[in-house]
Amino acid sequence: MATWAELDEELEKWASQGETPTFWWRDDDTEACTDDLDRLIALSERFDAPLHLAVIPVAIADDLADRLSMSPHVYSLQHGFAHKNHEPKGTRASEVGVMRDLTLIETDLREGWRRMQVAKLPNTLPVFVPPWNRIGEQVLPYLPQWGYTALSNFDARPHPEPVPGLQRFNGHIDPIRWKEGAKFAGEEKTLEQCVRHLRKRRLEDAYRDEPTGFVSHHLQTDEDTWSFTEALMSRLTQGAKTQWISLDCLIK
Repeated sequence: MATWAELDEELEKWASQGETPTFWWRDDDTEACTDDLDRLIALSERFDAPLHLAVIPVAIADDLADRLSMSPHVYSLQHGFAHKNHEPKGTRASEVGVMRDLTLIETDLREGWRRMQVAKLPNTLPVFVPPWNRIGEQVLPYLPQWGYTALSNFDARPHPEPVPGLQRFNGHIDPIRWKEGAKFAGEEKTLEQCVRHLRKRRLEDAYRDEPTGFVSHHLQTDEDTWSFTEALMSRLTQGAKTQWISLDCLIK
């Protein structure tokens, strides 16, 4: 567990080395315009932090593109196809898991990308975000063939390029506890995720160039989580201690 003081201390260690840690922000499960989406975008704009929406392609609302076009620092990523589990009962949920036929996966993902193009979502990046942050290893070599240049799931990435032509930009901080319903995971637990990844980046060369990812879910965010998100963004951006980036500047 970590405290705000420990986060400040870690950021000071970065500053003492003349370095500024990079962060990026991903929010999952967008389909339509909602008050919560407006609230999310307002936070992004307030703290000048580019926002990457993982959009579920199956039912994109007609007015979503118009709303996003009003916010030039909001980007769209593909979040599977329908966010539907295809793994056997009793196993961990995944839409693109180990048991599903590759032909069916390809059909879904290509159709999902087509729908995102038809919807004319602005700032769409060829980044694939698997629902539930789970993807079968056998799927990875095919993603570049299907048009994706990057993958984003959760936790430390084993390698920045899991297969040739496919970069990986993961999330590392999730303020929501998912078991027994989406609730705020708690200040100390969430800060620990942040401090732990920053420390690994500072001390281990293999992680230094990996931007720290904050993952939110605006449709499942309670007031405690909103309050923490605002406090964290304020703390991280105060005094230019960190740099919030968009993935388009990292994608090859």
